[in-house]
Amino acid sequence: MRFLFLLFLTSYSLFAQQSDQQKAYRYYVDGEYQNAIEIYKELTSVRYSGSYFTPYYNSLLELEFYKDANAIAKSFSKSNSRNLQYKIAQIIALKKSGNSKRSNFLYSKLINKINGVRSQAISSASFFASYEFYNEALEIYRLAEKINPNNNFGMQKASIYSKNGEVELMLEEYLLVMEKNSEQSQVITSMIQKFVDNNGIWSDKNYELIKKLLLIKVRKEKDRTDFTEMLIWLFMQNNEYNMALIQAKAVDKRAKLNGEMVYNLASTFLDKEEFSLAIEAYNYIISKGKNNFLFIDSNINRIYALTKKSSFSTNDYHAINIQYENLILELGANKETVVLFTNYAHFKAFYEYDLDKADSLLNIAMLIKGINSVDLAECKMEYADILLLKGNIWESMLYYSQVEKDFKEDPIGHEAKLRRAKISYFQGDFRWAQAQLETLKASTSKLIANNAMELSLLITDNFNLDTTEISMQTFARADLLKYQQKYDLAVFKYDSVLNIFPGHSLTDEIYMRKADIYIKLNQPENALNCYENIGDEWSSDILADDALFKSAKIYDDLLGDDALALQLYNKILEDYNSSIFVAESRRRIRELTK
Repeated sequence: MRFLFLLFLTSYSLFAQQSDQQKAYRYYVDGEYQNAIEIYKELTSVRYSGSYFTPYYNSLLELEFYKDANAIAKSFSKSNSRNLQYKIAQIIALKKSGNSKRSNFLYSKLINKINGVRSQAISSASFFASYEFYNEALEIYRLAEKINPNNNFGMQKASIYSKNGEVELMLEEYLLVMEKNSEQSQVITSMIQKFVDNNGIWSDKNYELIKKLLLIKVRKEKDRTDFTEMLIWLFMQNNEYNMALIQAKAVDKRAKLNGEMVYNLASTFLDKEEFSLAIEAYNYIISKGKNNFLFIDSNINRIYALTKKSSFSTNDYHAINIQYENLILELGANKETVVLFTNYAHFKAFYEYDLDKADSLLNIAMLIKGINSVDLAECKMEYADILLLKGNIWESMLYYSQVEKDFKEDPIGHEAKLRRAKISYFQGDFRWAQAQLETLKASTSKLIANNAMELSLLITDNFNLDTTEISMQTFARADLLKYQQKYDLAVFKYDSVLNIFPGHSLTDEIYMRKADIYIKLNQPENALNCYENIGDEWSSDILADDALFKSAKIYDDLLGDDALALQLYNKILEDYNSSIFVAESRRRIRELTK
């Protein structure tokens, strides 16, 4: 009976202590430090528990009871002399109280206990850093590295430099970590990405700093490629594509590589419509000779880039046509050149409007021995496009349907479905088109999903606004005529909507499409008028920044008026600072003001 009574008392005492501990911690969290101190004082009079220390010690520091904080740290240290954190807590409390002599003495004793064990260094330095004693934390890391050369606390030191506002030292530490262990390059890249992004607001100052440090590393570490690769990545982040290409070619030559890095950059240049740089990159790879495994693809992509870059003159088309013919003669018709035939067919159909020649090229490609299923599907897609150009709508849909059926879960199948939906849209069957587009919004291809979303929103925003639906049907027919390159008829249809339905919600879309036509017809002044109408009448609409950027590009690329281009690029930064065109506008401003 007596034993049970003692057990009950012990259990009750433990329960009371736990209850008091929870109450004290709640006071601490709520900032009621005096109440927390009083309870912790009672608790520590019974026993020293490690769970009491931090909130008790911090509460004393918050109220500037530094002598008491030192005393409690000293008491805990006596009860657990192997735990260096209690000794560090004494040093911090003494330092804060102004007793530098005593704190320095204890610090020198502490330093003598650093043995190079990684866990000891991290726990001790982290404790110092948590109280903003950064120099002491850094000294512990450096000493532990000196004692044990296998230690590398570069990431921890970089973090401390960051907290202390010493960003250049932080970056140098990151690069030193990468120098010692190249496998850390991905981690370091992500840290530098955060630094340059600057919490979502790109920092030119941060960019210039890391660029300077990386250039030093590249010059110093000439036998390595990882720093150059990071520098190329950095240039691409800042849209300095030319600098990225220069570095890629330099490292390819220096390390005697196969041109793959340059080829990957060229692919990115194509996506970003930097066609001149893409051509330069492909030319570099082609110069390596026919034995290079990228020779054929580089030749094919080079002519594609040249086609996209060409002005709208017959002379340019004639020169490109000759290059296509010569390359086909050189490379022949085989499973590696199917894309060459499809690209050439597209050029003949959409640039020279030679539909019969395009038809012939695709029939040759589809009969190539050993053609793989994806290349065959691409040929069918191109063939369907040309049939639509000819006005053979049902036959065009048949080919799209074949591809969709064969590649239901693949991006090419999704693209076929998107093009079928566009035909339904052209024909005015908006409800069926909308149903197909809804399923494509979840496509794994971001481009397809975005295109589906764009057309879906166009239909949603404008269909059934009028009881007659005439405006939307007329607009869709005009889009088909525009696709078929019947530009005069397309403009007539677009204008009929503007005239019959003034102020219609399709107005800005019509101006944008008419501007596209005028660009293709090499009439930049007419295109500028359309963009100006959008800016004047629809300045708060979703297409306003697009129109402004395209106006800037006309002055920049076609008319050579740097002053007006610069003015419009600056207007994008001022009036549309969240636009997707901000980065490119900033790059062009930087280049035009050099």
